[in-house]
Amino acid sequence: GPRNISTAMMRSWGNRPDTFVVDEPLYAYYLTQRRVDHPGRDEVIRHHETDWRRVIEGLVGPIPE
Repeated sequence: GPRNISTAMMRSWGNRPDTFVVDEPLYAYYLTQRRVDHPGRDEVIRHHETDWRRVIEGLVGPIPE
């Protein structure tokens, strides 16, 4: 099972058809703004949106199918 309550909550909400769960949606943006020694930093930035405005638009828009 999940190791912590936040993972359990995320999975629970993710099972609902009227919700969409996103884990750390602004993390790629954060990594572009800070000199953080994070393993996989470049990969996170390469694969996720780094424009915070676009992230927010996606979060407040329609639920993806």
